Amino acid sequence: MAATPYTSVQSGSGQGCPFERLRYLVIEDSNTMRLWLRNALAEMGGKKIDQAVSYTDALFRIRNREPFDVVLCDYLLSDSRDGQQLLEEVRRTRLLPSTSIWLMITGENSYEQVFSAAELAPDDYLLKPVSPKILLDRLDKAWARKQAMKAAMAHHDEGRHQACIEACRDALAGGTPYALDFQRLIGEAQLGLGHYKEAHAHYEAILRDRPRLPWARLGAARAYFMLDRHDEAQELLEQIALESPDYLHAQDWLAKVHEKKGDLESTKQILNELIAKNPKALHRHREIVRAAVATGDEATAMKAYELMHTHGRGSSFVKPADFCAYAGILLKAGGAEAGEKLNALSRQMTDFHFGKPEFGFAGAALKFAKASAQGDRDNALRAYKAMQVAMGELHDADNEQRMALLQAAMAVQDEAAALGLARELYADFHGNDQMLDRIDGLLSGAVGEKARYLKDEALQQVENLNRKAISIAKSGRLREAVDEFIRLAEQHPVLAIVLNAAVAIIKWLEGNGEDPYLANKLEQYIHFIQKRDPDNPKLARIIEARQLLSRPAAPQTPAA
Repeated sequence: MAATPYTSVQSGSGQGCPFERLRYLVIEDSNTMRLWLRNALAEMGGKKIDQAVSYTDALFRIRNREPFDVVLCDYLLSDSRDGQQLLEEVRRTRLLPSTSIWLMITGENSYEQVFSAAELAPDDYLLKPVSPKILLDRLDKAWARKQAMKAAMAHHDEGRHQACIEACRDALAGGTPYALDFQRLIGEAQLGLGHYKEAHAHYEAILRDRPRLPWARLGAARAYFMLDRHDEAQELLEQIALESPDYLHAQDWLAKVHEKKGDLESTKQILNELIAKNPKALHRHREIVRAAVATGDEATAMKAYELMHTHGRGSSFVKPADFCAYAGILLKAGGAEAGEKLNALSRQMTDFHFGKPEFGFAGAALKFAKASAQGDRDNALRAYKAMQVAMGELHDADNEQRMALLQAAMAVQDEAAALGLARELYADFHGNDQMLDRIDGLLSGAVGEKARYLKDEALQQVENLNRKAISIAKSGRLREAVDEFIRLAEQHPVLAIVLNAAVAIIKWLEGNGEDPYLANKLEQYIHFIQKRDPDNPKLARIIEARQLLSRPAAPQTPAA
């Protein structure tokens, strides 16, 4: 391969990309194409070139080696997963810094594939056959942009939002060809700081010059949403959806608006339409499940889980609780088709999660569901005992895993275990009618009758425990109330009490400033809630309030 095309373009770009200093990862299952890309990079001057042949291989290298500066990723990989799913996993788990360049490469240019990858915003998207000159040009341009934004991106990655804004404004003041990129980053940082009014004004200023710019319109709608101006957010998001139907992120937020307003049927409809366009966006499947379960729509929940497990084979986004919840729905549905799906789910567990301690309970729950579906009571009992052992080994079991154990206890008629679990769950979900109804739905017969009394007793106990602390808070002795909530949370680590303790700490910190002890307790409680009930709506508000506590104080306006 001749070196001339590379040398001439690089030398003509002035301060061009220093190819020889960068770390590269080539992800390609074709030996021929992988060698071609490696040689192309070497001809440009690249020296540190790593190679991966599959999704799993690439993920291992990204996780365990120094951060790569450039990733060249084939879209279609040979192990049932693709470059889009890998990019999603890397971006959402922040395995690479924002300054890393990701180029998606494929020989397939069908609408679905191009669109699905583009939604995740790789730095560029190249169709095979890729010419050496195009590859160099795209890398050179992507590197120049990332270098110009390096300082601002680093601040953003680390959550230093104010520093990010200042770096962006310095770049804009000095003149830059990436002005819109810096403006976009400013808006994100303002939203991250909780400066929602300022963020809205920022986006509106951009829209005065570019009234149809989709990301700026979405930013303004997000600011409206955070300001609880849901009708205005909905109107703007519906305009974006109509004029830019392929801008799916805006429709994600439209679904959030409907959910916030209590219209879960519209939420499900929007999310189903989005999944039809991009079935590999795993986060949407879980959102549909949440809306479907809340409305008692088990058919929709089952379909969403099926798609999640089909397109998320081996992905870290598919959690043990997703296996438990899907197996429980299939077991309840019954029939030959449900049995076939349980078998497929078991194979997936074996293929991708065998031997992982965090999947031990989910594996036992799957064995229980399969044996029960086949009418094999002996194996079902053995699997149930394995579930109990695995539950004891879990540090913080989430609600779906505990619900799976309750369902199994009822199926094998272990009345004592079922009542004990039900009481714990009732106490945890005091005030959460949706979860209380789900618990009720798993209990029947004599156990259900006894559970009614346990429910009243558990809920009353939580109210009694909270009453003293709430009374102290109402009398104005907030720090004393905080201490009482902390004491209760330590003695009775149930979700409803820990949530109240976290809220009390937030209120005290808002009025009194930093306190390392309380900040540490708050982090502990947030971690507990995330493990126990990650979709709890109060959790999102607590995390948002914690972020606002860390923002710099607004400058004081001098008195007149």
